[in-house]
Amino acid sequence: MFSFIPSKPLAFHLISIIEQKRATKISIIFVSEAQKKCCMMITELRTFLVAAQLESFAATAEKVGLTQSAVSAQIKRLELEFGYALFERTGRAVNLSRAGLIAVDRAAEIIALFDRMRDIPRDNTISGTIKVGVISTAYTALLAPAMAEFLKIYADVLLSVSVDVSLALLQKLEAKELDMAIMVKPPFSLIPHMEWVPLVTQRYVLVMHESIEAQDWRTILHHHPFIRYDSRSFGGSSISSFLKMHGMAPHDVTETEEISLILDMVSKNIGVAITPSCQEINKYNNIKCIEIPEFSQKREIGVMALNSKRKISVGKFISFLSDQYT
Repeated sequence: MFSFIPSKPLAFHLISIIEQKRATKISIIFVSEAQKKCCMMITELRTFLVAAQLESFAATAEKVGLTQSAVSAQIKRLELEFGYALFERTGRAVNLSRAGLIAVDRAAEIIALFDRMRDIPRDNTISGTIKVGVISTAYTALLAPAMAEFLKIYADVLLSVSVDVSLALLQKLEAKELDMAIMVKPPFSLIPHMEWVPLVTQRYVLVMHESIEAQDWRTILHHHPFIRYDSRSFGGSSISSFLKMHGMAPHDVTETEEISLILDMVSKNIGVAITPSCQEINKYNNIKCIEIPEFSQKREIGVMALNSKRKISVGKFISFLSDQYT
């Protein structure tokens, strides 16, 4: 079976033959001279970028698998098209001209845009692995419920989850070991190539064993051992700054980054602590909380992700989380 598209002169060229399962279907598609020239120029620009790096047509020919004369011809065609010399030739040596130096950056942009055309999805299927990092207190409260609903819609996605503290998750993101992380917002400016999507905010509260009489938070901290939320964590740093600002120096008995461990020690009446008001507290029937009116700062939890070359599935999941919690 033939599919023939006439209406153009002989300047058109056959470019594809497609075989199907039970019958052979030959599709004849013609391309204009202008389209053909555009495709050739992409190839020539790639050759130009290699030549610009190596500053040798002979070395370029070896690198791209062409003859030296073919490389020279490609560069010459570009120069004729643009109307200026890309290289200064001295015998067999070649060096980028002043115009060529500018052309290198523009050629790189054109090639990058051309290559990005391959990233456009061919259909609506969302699949592949999403590497998600999450802090322990956000797993049960935020990630697990969202995962359950997301996977009902996108069954071909695999979510690979790792639990860690916020600073470690940020480092893994920078090393591209994770696609995204549900974490505490850093107390410093965001890294330029990162994007922050807020999900929830939590106030800070004083948590203590039910046997302790409810009093002013300063009095409680003064009379009871203090379990410190590690100041090296983003949330712990905020707590330490608050205590210092109010001239409070409680008697520390231990320090940890794990809120679940802090709450477990509080439930055993080892000491009191200041923590974010998270769902983990509700697991303990013998822990009570009191407000700290002076502590106006809140802990913001959201998604941190790289904002370049993001997989479609990652973008979908981030949007899904945002819709669920904001």
